[in-house]
Amino acid sequence: MAGDSYRRIEAVTKALEVLEFLATQKEPITGPDIARAVQLPTATVMCHLVTLQDKNFVRQVGGGFELGMGAATIWARKKALLEGQRDRISKNIQTLEEGK
Repeated sequence: MAGDSYRRIEAVTKALEVLEFLATQKEPITGPDIARAVQLPTATVMCHLVTLQDKNFVRQVGGGFELGMGAATIWARKKALLEGQRDRISKNIQTLEEGK
């Protein structure tokens, strides 16, 4: 398995921890509050937040941050791909059943 032979990238892990935390929040939350929650320095969290904001994974609202639409966009693309596969499989099954 590829995961066994490659090292983990700590910055990616930290960014995902920030996103996972934001996904649990009902209201925008400040950078320092996020930093405390994920136990990272505020400067590190702020660097992650502005980078994630550039890619629409995080959105700044007033003095706080919340999830952006980036993750939803990826989810929607994956869902569409899976639906397309399901439709092709269903058509193939129908063709096989009609050929009996």
